[in-house]
Amino acid sequence: MRSALTAKAVESAKPRAGRYALPDAGHPGLRVLIYPSGVKTFTYRFKRDNGQDMTIVLGPASGPGAITLVQARDAASEARRQRAQGADPADQKRASRKAEMARIEAEEREARRRDDTVEKVLERFYRDHVDGLRSARENKLFLNRELAGWFHRRVDDISETDAIKLIDSIRDRGRKTKRARPSDYMANRARAHCRKFFNWCVQKRLVDKNPFHCVGAVRERARQRVLSDNELRWLLLSLPQLDWPWREFFTSALYLGQRREEIAGMRWQELDLAEAEPTWVLPAERAKNDSTHTVPLPANMVALLNGIDRVIVTEGVGSKAREVTSQFVFTTTGTTSISGFSRAIDRLRTKMLDIAREEAIERGEDPASVAIEPWRLHDLRRTMATNMARLGVDVVAVERVLNHTMRGVMATYQRYAFLPEKRHALNLWASFLDELTATKDSNVVSFKWGT
Repeated sequence: MRSALTAKAVESAKPRAGRYALPDAGHPGLRVLIYPSGVKTFTYRFKRDNGQDMTIVLGPASGPGAITLVQARDAASEARRQRAQGADPADQKRASRKAEMARIEAEEREARRRDDTVEKVLERFYRDHVDGLRSARENKLFLNRELAGWFHRRVDDISETDAIKLIDSIRDRGRKTKRARPSDYMANRARAHCRKFFNWCVQKRLVDKNPFHCVGAVRERARQRVLSDNELRWLLLSLPQLDWPWREFFTSALYLGQRREEIAGMRWQELDLAEAEPTWVLPAERAKNDSTHTVPLPANMVALLNGIDRVIVTEGVGSKAREVTSQFVFTTTGTTSISGFSRAIDRLRTKMLDIAREEAIERGEDPASVAIEPWRLHDLRRTMATNMARLGVDVVAVERVLNHTMRGVMATYQRYAFLPEKRHALNLWASFLDELTATKDSNVVSFKWGT
């Protein structure tokens, strides 16, 4: 007569040459299987309605994670209850195991994504997609500034509504503060940068869809801002009041008319200041149109650049440390070019307005009536091009000075460097600017305003 299993019997059961089973009398279907390896497993065996024998593994009877005999009996009783209710215990076990695996997978996915905040994912995006680009530094500064409010949110938590609100806020922010840079332009820049970032997130399976795909482009008005002669004069008078490196940087931007990042990233090895006809050779990898661009340097620019002290930086550590000259012309750290253009331009515009109002007072006018329309750094390029045409410079020479991409037949066949023409144009422009601040005899009698 079969007897009920005991915990001691399960523990003392010895392995044999072949697998064998010890049934548990009084608990139909419950058995403990003993394998030749010594592994012991509780199982429940039953016969389906179609006559098929089925075995369900309830759990290990020995070793790590082993269940007790009492737990095995409870599991077997639950299987018999399921059969009594018309369910198949094997199917139930399979469904439970599948649900458990899905739960574990979901928890693991949630744990992985818990750290997928916008701030941390941006760092991965920079390493994978942005670092190495000429515009990498500018792109990082822009995205870090505009997405700072989302830094602690998960990337898959950013919705289409969030994207729309962000772009609307950038557009409205520019209109409220009356900054020089058009709010529509900044909104479209943000839209483009964010679309690229979230497209990358989609490719990395961090988000299911790009929330910025629903955001349409903001209609922009073409920039037409050209500084007047008086505004240029106020600008020139303001430059000496600036500190290093902004005094030298804005002077270079005004006299040379090149793009902001190209001037900011100027390297000493690009300059040839000792030759009879000094030049700045902008390499293709730093030029926007990917072609080498030679900029002739007027005499005042040669003097300015020669007067800049080179920054010394320390390379290496310990016994291998050595002092070297920074490659950057405009730098405060020695390892990177300057940044913080918006604040610097704001300070420059403020100084221009102060000078304009002081002149109004000297003329006996109300200084409060003086205002200067906002302008941005790129407007200096347009101002230079406009005045070069006014000075009689050929339009092709102007385009070459600006390093605009030539199109059509000109792009295919025109290989002439226009170096003499560019030098003539930049010298004319430098003379024009110098003339604006030249001392002139005046027959104007000044009255103090308000008296």
